[in-house]
Amino acid sequence: MTDKEKIQISGKQTKVGKSLTLYAKDNISNTLKKYFSNFISADVLFSKDKFNFKCEINMHIDSSIFIKGNALSNDAYGAFNIANEKLKKRIRRYHRRLVDHRSKKDHKDVEINNYVIEDSEQSKINEEPVIISESEEIIKVLSVSEAVMLMNLKDQNAYFFKNIKTQRLNILFRRPDGNIGWLDPKK
Repeated sequence: MTDKEKIQISGKQTKVGKSLTLYAKDNISNTLKKYFSNFISADVLFSKDKFNFKCEINMHIDSSIFIKGNALSNDAYGAFNIANEKLKKRIRRYHRRLVDHRSKKDHKDVEINNYVIEDSEQSKINEEPVIISESEEIIKVLSVSEAVMLMNLKDQNAYFFKNIKTQRLNILFRRPDGNIGWLDPKK
């Protein structure tokens, strides 16, 4: 399977033409070729907001590396370019650490189940919360800086990991003031 076949371009309640599809595939493959010889998949989703186009890009580089980016613009090409530039910047910043991190896998990661539970305030019909989705996740053994890097790459507001120094479960989260909070519970 060629690199361009691994890239999926789709639209959510909007049509994506051949020109935009070819443009997005070429740019995504060029972005990835610079830093990685191979990747698993990339998904680009275009949708229409009230006055803007939204582009969401999800790249699955390796079994443990998943990068997300999104952007809004008044046209689809502009939204794609902004989201692609965000991903390029993240990959460029973290490439050395990504490569180093993959080579030193001497620590055992922990597998857990991940559940998304519907908010009971929003669902007035049921008394108990309903589980919307379920997936298996791996809790990685990382340093705090590596966890911050992965949280930024995945564009997440929180990240759960096992601290390499203390061997305790830790949580990183994005605070309302824009800084990152770190919870390292004692026994």
